Amino acid sequence: MSNVISYKFERSAEEAAYWHAKQMSGEMTTDERAAFAQWLEGSEANRFAFEHIEDALTLADTAAQTVLSEKFEDELHLEAQKTTAWKAPALAASMAFAVLTLSVTLFFNYSSHPQSQIYATAVGEIRSVSLNDGSTINMNTATTLAVEYSRSERIISFEEGEAIFNVERNEAKPFIVELPVVEIIVTGTTFNVLASKNDTEIFVVAGTVQVKPISSHMRTLHKGDSISIDNNGSAGSIAPFDPLDVLAWTTGKLRFTETPLHEVVDELNRYFDKKILLRDASLSMLPVTGEFDATNQSAAINAITLIFDLNTEIENGAFILSKKDE
Repeated sequence: MSNVISYKFERSAEEAAYWHAKQMSGEMTTDERAAFAQWLEGSEANRFAFEHIEDALTLADTAAQTVLSEKFEDELHLEAQKTTAWKAPALAASMAFAVLTLSVTLFFNYSSHPQSQIYATAVGEIRSVSLNDGSTINMNTATTLAVEYSRSERIISFEEGEAIFNVERNEAKPFIVELPVVEIIVTGTTFNVLASKNDTEIFVVAGTVQVKPISSHMRTLHKGDSISIDNNGSAGSIAPFDPLDVLAWTTGKLRFTETPLHEVVDELNRYFDKKILLRDASLSMLPVTGEFDATNQSAAINAITLIFDLNTEIENGAFILSKKDE
């Protein structure tokens, strides 16, 4: 098993334990229920890990009940032989206490993952979150975050989505963003993270950011720097970026400069349930420069078809873009 696969499996197991404990607590918010459903459907590893915990708890509960039942019967038989009937209720109470102790032990074993506050956005939704320390997070479309604050550190974790973090400075309590392929460590700064199935991109708007990919050495990024981490945890080169393009989403806009059409389509598809597809692969590298409204899919499609003289059709619930001569 590779380090990446092992890491993801262990992470799924930890998250499954957290979600199971959260369900047992009976105190899940609407956001948390939505986040749990999204997490469960996010990967086979997540589903397997959660089912494994449920099976293990069921097996443990059955075994415990059997052992306790047998012990209860043996003790009752012994007490009957001693003809001390008054002890039976006390023994029953002790057995009930043992069952309760076992349940509590199992609960805390499976809820050892620090309790998190879950925040989520739906497709097309943008949300701002204010944290207890004064830091703020602006979350883009289809993003789920888990926030964990302890005495020594501030931890944010998520797998896919986008957010810009404006971190309140605290030298004694680092702010850590954990993703499957990289860990980001800061004490006070502003940076944007875009995580997809293919890679994770980090853009530093202000201050300094420490980036620790799982398959590369630590990198230090400063204001205006960006870096991409592939899905194997390998880091690319540090490069400059245009904040007007990268941060346009915070105002409900999407800006592109000489961006290949397939990347523009991928970005637009993050904001709408009904997807856009390119019928012809030759269209994928057409350069797009311009600004689109992230809430108006029809306007974006009309602009693209007008610029490149394309046809638009609807097939199987998706918009298909193709050349007019096809």
